[in-house]
Amino acid sequence: MITYLKHPHLNHPQLLVAWPGMGYVASKTVSYLVDALEAERFAFINPDNYYSPTSVVVDKSLASIPPLPSNNFYFWKNPYSGSDLILFLGDAQPAPALQIQMAREVISLAVKMGVFRTWTFAAAPAAIQHKDKPRIWAVSNTMVLKDYLIEHGIELLEMGHISGLNGLLLGIEVPAKIPGICLLGEIPYYTINLENPRASLVILNLLEILLSIRIDTLPLEDDIKNFDREITRIGKRAQETMETFIHPDEGLLGMGGYMGEEEEEEDEGESKPLPAPARKRIEDLFQQVRIDPLQAGMLKEELDKWGVYHLYEDRFLDLFREGGAG
Repeated sequence: MITYLKHPHLNHPQLLVAWPGMGYVASKTVSYLVDALEAERFAFINPDNYYSPTSVVVDKSLASIPPLPSNNFYFWKNPYSGSDLILFLGDAQPAPALQIQMAREVISLAVKMGVFRTWTFAAAPAAIQHKDKPRIWAVSNTMVLKDYLIEHGIELLEMGHISGLNGLLLGIEVPAKIPGICLLGEIPYYTINLENPRASLVILNLLEILLSIRIDTLPLEDDIKNFDREITRIGKRAQETMETFIHPDEGLLGMGGYMGEEEEEEDEGESKPLPAPARKRIEDLFQQVRIDPLQAGMLKEELDKWGVYHLYEDRFLDLFREGGAG
């Protein structure tokens, strides 16, 4: 259920929507616009229909139920030649079974307010480094908008899927006959759990052109510097944690034991066949370490367990060398 605080009269409005997702690209993009444009809150979705408390918070030894996530609508009247904007920002995505229902509520407001186009946002994990300039990919739900994206030189995502409400909303818009676009900013695989302001910045720069708006993105440069420092800190921490693992010549094993010369020669010889479940486990751990380098100890232990560290050594060390996860 949507509660209206006021009923603004808007000129040819477009709707920008975001819930938290990988790299917080969507929520960072829209929350920055809300602040930069000083958009005014005018409606919200009742959280009681979508969320239930799963824990309590403790403060000064007293327990209490935390507030439920909010889902707010804001509006901004464009003083320039472009459309007015409605911005929707959700604090959290509800359980999967309730996502269709929430998406339909958002679209119901869009229909009521005469929205002619919607925008959603998402992350596109890619094999890039965190200081690389991210590319933007786009998806639309109509051929007309697909041509519009091509005309503006925006790369199209040919295949794949967009998980969660940031993608799902595009499908809900089709029966409502509201054209929609999703812009996806690239992020490194190893940063999907960190807020990525660099991806949000490239999207915001594009939106300034497509929406005919003007915003000050300079504060995001400070966020990017802080982001880079955080990645460096995590990398250094991982290297310190793994110092005994990445120097096998020192004789230290992942489990804290020591290797004698005879054992070392045996391990460097022909390896026993690696069972398929073990190979999958190792591949899964490599993916985990790209996201969280501090999990490298678990990966090293698994490699030592099967006596295959020497087969994976270069790949393992690449996680920590310059240009890797650090």
